[in-house]
Amino acid sequence: MKDTYLHNLGFVPLVPSYSLFHSSRSGEGAYIPPTDVRYQHIYTAQDGATLFVYSWLHEPGYMLTTCENVSSMTQIVAELDSDDPSQLLHQIEVFFGQHGGVALSLVQDNQTNLQALHLRTPADAREQAA
Repeated sequence: MKDTYLHNLGFVPLVPSYSLFHSSRSGEGAYIPPTDVRYQHIYTAQDGATLFVYSWLHEPGYMLTTCENVSSMTQIVAELDSDDPSQLLHQIEVFFGQHGGVALSLVQDNQTNLQALHLRTPADAREQAA
């Protein structure tokens, strides 16, 4: 159910090519369990920022980040301890609002309706993106 909901909000799953990555700090390895599923939003923000979400298969909650592999607390946008869709939608709206709105993605222009429906971005931001 989480997967379907995230797809409806414009996220696509990232396929991990490895479960061990090296952070920028001293080359330390950080394990990413297979129960942590990561997604990237199909839209970028007007300022070029990208939104990712971590979702756990067997636990409630989400973590929104600005990068695929978190190496700093500054890359965490929000941590939600429940699967409440209204909290997640609110945090997505806040992220795009802080970064100048939504820019078009590589997905065709017909996805603009999804943007307007789910992100409720202001009309001027949608016009800039088009």
